[in-house]
Amino acid sequence: MKNEFIPVLIGADIGTYSIARSFYLEYGIKSKIFSQEILGSTNNSKIIDQVTIPNLTSEKLVTKLKEYAEETSQTKKILLACSEWYVDIIVLHKKELESVGYIIPYVDKDILDRIVRKDNFYEICEKLKINYPETIVVTKDNYQDVKIPWEYPIIAKNSDKNTWHYAEFPGKKKIFKINSEEELRDVLNRVYSSSYSDTFCLQKMVPGEDYNMRVLTCYVNKNHDVVFSCLGQPLLEEKTPGAIGNYVSIITRPMEKEIIEDAKKFLKEVKYVGYANFDIKYDSTDNKYKFFEINVRLGRSNYYMTASGANYTKYVVDEYVNNMQLKKEVVAYNPWLYTIVPNYIIKKYVGNKELVKEYLTLKKNKKYTHPLYFKKDMNLKRWFYIKLAYFNQIRKFRKYF
Repeated sequence: MKNEFIPVLIGADIGTYSIARSFYLEYGIKSKIFSQEILGSTNNSKIIDQVTIPNLTSEKLVTKLKEYAEETSQTKKILLACSEWYVDIIVLHKKELESVGYIIPYVDKDILDRIVRKDNFYEICEKLKINYPETIVVTKDNYQDVKIPWEYPIIAKNSDKNTWHYAEFPGKKKIFKINSEEELRDVLNRVYSSSYSDTFCLQKMVPGEDYNMRVLTCYVNKNHDVVFSCLGQPLLEEKTPGAIGNYVSIITRPMEKEIIEDAKKFLKEVKYVGYANFDIKYDSTDNKYKFFEINVRLGRSNYYMTASGANYTKYVVDEYVNNMQLKKEVVAYNPWLYTIVPNYIIKKYVGNKELVKEYLTLKKNKKYTHPLYFKKDMNLKRWFYIKLAYFNQIRKFRKYF
């Protein structure tokens, strides 16, 4: 019978809940979630069956997944990860997990290693003539000799998210905005005094506020063709050091031809399958879109698609559970607002009056969604957490913006 499957998700954040909610809306089924801890986003939910694994390691996770596969051997299971580290574990053990019945719509390890590293990503973009920020790659051996040819500020970030995950040093951030050569030397010294020994990317800063960003999500079939895509324009990103780059508000947009053609070119070149998420920024100095990176998973703010009426879960189900040949290309667009912050934050911190006006109009016309606010899954404890997290954004922006 069609649609008999279980979504198995690894994670516990707002992105995990968004995927579970999307599966529930499309198929009316609960998701099984494995995570290291219970977070407010997934706690006290009726659409989730959650298992926690204290002091989670890759070995513990794989063992738990195998045990669950034995318990549910008669039912198909789609396995999706909600962070880079979890994706890496799944891909590393892909054949092992597939052998016990998991559907794993991810690329193999060799392709993953090739594309998630930022230095490799930019090399592929260079080969395919896809625009990306001007970049210098430094190593532990040569970082002290680097000369910056651009004006400050510049951007500095790790090449490899997985090794970065384990590095510990004072002032660690996901992305650094460097305002002077003195600050650059200080940051590089701290980075390479830690356990991090991989390459590090220094970039010419693409000007513009957060609303110059674009988020593109695609689903790529087994023939490496894009059969679904949805573009969003973020209005604002989180500003806490560990969460920079996560969007708090997005408006869905019509597809830009330049963006989708470059994305297709990239995904075909690397023989991609499954969900792909690109971070892109419009550069007003040359009127071009610059590709920053690819995430080989659904992004944390993935619900911007389902909220607008484009439920992305059906593509993986149709292809892997129902064994359908996906050929028709769907480009999703319906003007809608995804937001997890109060109006006050948008009005205060978004420096584009027209976008603020559009945001307020969408809210007034009730064309907006908060991914955690789901009436069918609401109770007093969840309501309290959602409200607390919602208004706590004001404190965080005042502190870090």
